[in-house]
Amino acid sequence: MKYVLHTIILTAVVFATASFTDAQTPEEQARNLMEKYKPTLVVLTVKGKVVTTTTGDPLPEKEQQRRTLGITIADNGLIVVSNSAIDSSVGLANQKAQLDDKVVTIKTAKTVFSDIEISYGDATLLHGKVVRQDVNADVAFILPDQAEAKALKKKFVKVDLTQFAATASAADQVVGLSRSSSVFGYMPTLIMGRITGVFKGDRTYFVNTAGSSQGMPIFTLDGKPVGITVVRIVDGQPTGILATLSAGSIQVMANLANG
Repeated sequence: MKYVLHTIILTAVVFATASFTDAQTPEEQARNLMEKYKPTLVVLTVKGKVVTTTTGDPLPEKEQQRRTLGITIADNGLIVVSNSAIDSSVGLANQKAQLDDKVVTIKTAKTVFSDIEISYGDATLLHGKVVRQDVNADVAFILPDQAEAKALKKKFVKVDLTQFAATASAADQVVGLSRSSSVFGYMPTLIMGRITGVFKGDRTYFVNTAGSSQGMPIFTLDGKPVGITVVRIVDGQPTGILATLSAGSIQVMANLANG
C-alpha cells in the first residue's frame, strides 16, 4: 500500500511540474503577441491641407505631412488610426489666429487629404484614402488602394476586433504594440502594463499604462483586443489625454466605414 501511495504522489508531482513548465510566462505571451500581430502594424505618411473659414479671410492653405501608426482590422486591409494624429484641423474651430495684422476667429476647419502612403514593414508600400472620420471618438479609417494591393498580391493580416475582451477590468495585465521611429527602422515594439480604470460613458475607454501613444492596439495576455489608443476629445477639443477606446465601439464604426 505504501508503494502504491508513493507512486501516486510521485506521478502527481511530475504532472504538476510538467504543467508548470509548459505554462508561458507573461513575457513570453507578450512576445508571441508581437510576433503574431506585427504584420498588422502599419506606418502611415499622410499629406493634406487645412481649409478654413474665419471671421475675415481664410487662413493660408499650407500642405502638412504627418506620420503615425495604423492597425489593419479587416480582410480588405481597412486601417484604423487615431484621427487627431492625421487631421491637424481637430480643435481649430472657435480658436483665434493671426492673419497678417489682424486677429480672426476660425469658424470652420477641415483637412483635405492629398496623399496617403501605407508602409507594412515588409517592403510593401500602398496608397490609401480616408473613408470615414469620427472626430469625437478620435477615430479615422483608411482603405488601401485595392487595385494596388491586388497587383502586388498583398495578403492582409488583421486584428479581429469582433473577438474583443468583453471582461477586461481594472488591474488586468495588458500588452500594447507599436513600431519604433525610423531611427530604429520602424521595428515592432511592445509595452506591458495594466488597466488602471474603465470609463463608461457614451463610449467605453480603458485607462492603462501600456497605451503610451496614439494608434496602439492593446491586448489581454490571452490575445483578445481591448481597443485602440486615442486622444480623448471633449466638446470638440483634444484634451491631450490618452485612453484606449474599446474594440467593440471601433468595430461598430468600422462596419459603417466598410459599408
